[in-house]
Amino acid sequence: MPLRLLIVPFLLLLTGCSAAPLVGLTGDAHVTNQTTAATAGLVHVHVENPNKTPIKLVEFDYTVSVSGQRSWTGRHSGDMVLAPGFDRMAELPIVLPAGSGAGTRVKIHGSLHYLDSSTTAETMAEWGYRPTASFSGVATMRARAEPVADANGP
Repeated sequence: MPLRLLIVPFLLLLTGCSAAPLVGLTGDAHVTNQTTAATAGLVHVHVENPNKTPIKLVEFDYTVSVSGQRSWTGRHSGDMVLAPGFDRMAELPIVLPAGSGAGTRVKIHGSLHYLDSSTTAETMAEWGYRPTASFSGVATMRARAEPVADANGP
């Protein structure tokens, strides 16, 4: 039996001690652009690190549905490191069918690929192992906030 086959389960046991980040939708989303062809927006996601070591958020993979119909499948870089016990908000870009504006309820489900900062986890990542944390929920699109005019401006 190759040594690699014995090492992998052992390393998985070691990295299994790290808890997955807590990922959840806030229920908040907003329209960023709207045309006759489609509506673009952002969905807000809350991510929390329950561990005593930092974790790196690598990538979100997610699917968006409107009225039971899949409308968008996306990938978005996690692009952040969470210190132990910290939480952050992430914004996931989405595209919705034409006519889907403020008030539209969207269902999102997906996963967050992450890495803890241990040498073992980095070695496992080099071998292709990326732990994930699943999330799902519903958000209601709201209108894009209009810029406030400066009272002292022209």
